[in-house]
Amino acid sequence: MSESMTVETIVEADWLLKGFWTKLRFPIKTENGGWSDIDILCYEPELRELVISESKVRGPKKAIYAFTKETQKKHSNFVKYEEKDYLSFLRHIKLACTDGTIFAHFDKMVNKLIIQLVSNYFIPKEIRLDEEEAVLKRVRKDVPVKVKLEVKLENTLDILSRIIELENENKQGRRYGHPVIDMARELNRYMHPEIRNAGRGKATADIKKVFVKELCDALGISVASQKESLSKCFRKP
Repeated sequence: MSESMTVETIVEADWLLKGFWTKLRFPIKTENGGWSDIDILCYEPELRELVISESKVRGPKKAIYAFTKETQKKHSNFVKYEEKDYLSFLRHIKLACTDGTIFAHFDKMVNKLIIQLVSNYFIPKEIRLDEEEAVLKRVRKDVPVKVKLEVKLENTLDILSRIIELENENKQGRRYGHPVIDMARELNRYMHPEIRNAGRGKATADIKKVFVKELCDALGISVASQKESLSKCFRKP
């Protein structure tokens, strides 16, 4: 059995926390007789929501690619710019929605289809909805008419941040048995500690500051500079 890639496991963790069943590397037989796969397939049986997710992080170790308003002016939209690379998985959507590929009767099992790309692309929020709409229009013809359709263009930081937030809100006390969710669980332990002092002494809230500083140091940022950066971002003109 092939090992799943780290990004796929991160994406899987996000959907697991939302109550979806998941399957990594779901195999599909293509029209020419070859084989491909869906990176992460997720399903919520009560709502009949299906997720087809592609994880794609490319380039050098710290590479982040940006599709901005300036890029839009040159290349029209993200679909046209990346259809043969980051969005190449869209060619399999029609096959995935065909009876017998995932479900024997697709439109009876699926009320809503969510198509997701998780990558190392930064798409600003002010244009992201437009780009998601462009992808939706590209695949609408490949999805049964009765099936609702949603598109998500996200990066790995979007997903990691949401996992940490969802896990922090989750009331489950025991470990999850999933490496990514359990890592988020440990981060939340130290970022939102319930400090219990050993012995009879009084615990101090200053302990939390030690944990926050330690994490910031590991990330190569200072608490003071982070606060200053945030204040600049949200300062009124």
